[in-house]
Amino acid sequence: MKGLVHGLGVSGLAHLTWVFFKVGFVFFGGGFLLIPTLHRELVVHLGWLSPREFVDGVAMSQLTPGPVAILATFCGYARGGTLGAVFATMSVFTPAFVLMIGLTKLYDRMREMEPVRAVMSVLPPVIIGLLLAAALDIGKTVPLSPLPIVVGIIALAAMLRYNVNPAILIILGCVIGVITNM
Repeated sequence: MKGLVHGLGVSGLAHLTWVFFKVGFVFFGGGFLLIPTLHRELVVHLGWLSPREFVDGVAMSQLTPGPVAILATFCGYARGGTLGAVFATMSVFTPAFVLMIGLTKLYDRMREMEPVRAVMSVLPPVIIGLLLAAALDIGKTVPLSPLPIVVGIIALAAMLRYNVNPAILIILGCVIGVITNM
């Protein structure tokens, strides 16, 4: 395994695998819930990506199916080339896959029980809080000038009012960025 990109080596590859395996344990309820966890791990704790690189990775991942999986692949590749990408991607899915196989039958038997229903009724507000935390965290990297603020408000309105595909909004944002920086 010598010659890995960026000199990752076997211990680095094992560390990369462990990081994404841990992240995979919270991969329930949709990929966007992982953004705060990924940001905390990859940017704050490990410093593998800069805040700007993280935002770029999230933006690029929105152009493909499975955005957070693509972000894991992006970071894995940035850290360890193709092998890092493969290990990061497999690791982020493994915990959820194993848990879902084990918990599916149990949930089917227990879903009508009042305690289970009570827990499930509280999850949506928690998820909203996690998404807001991710948005605020990523928002810290945006320059506080009029253009980014206006573009952000327009993108939000386009999503909420007209259900515009995020990929279209990202492409339009790129076009606006190119035009305004010429």
